[in-house]
Amino acid sequence: MTATIFRYKPNGERDHYLEQIEREVAELHARPGDGELWAYIFSLPIKALAFVLFLPFRYGYGKHFLFLIFVAPLLLIFGWVAVELVLKIHAEPQVFLAHWQAHVIRHPAAVHWTWLVRDLTQTLAAA
Repeated sequence: MTATIFRYKPNGERDHYLEQIEREVAELHARPGDGELWAYIFSLPIKALAFVLFLPFRYGYGKHFLFLIFVAPLLLIFGWVAVELVLKIHAEPQVFLAHWQAHVIRHPAAVHWTWLVRDLTQTLAAA
């Protein structure tokens, strides 16, 4: 185990980044035992991946990274579905409207919102 190292910036704040670097250097100089060597070798790719994945959080871009991982794919998928829907309605409005009319016949409870599909189809067909 290494001793706790405290480093400070010129303005008096603790320099956590420099402390981490010195801690990692001290760990590298500590010689692992026979059984620990294989664990150390196999953990290197995991450590490298974790280092890259946590870089945005270290520099204050964690919210942006989480947005890219969780929100952006959903926006792209829903945007793609909307564009495909509009293009399909515009290309073949009669086929699309016939599909929804068949849907209403099979599912009478859906009548209260299918007027939106009919109006959208007529509006895009007129454009």
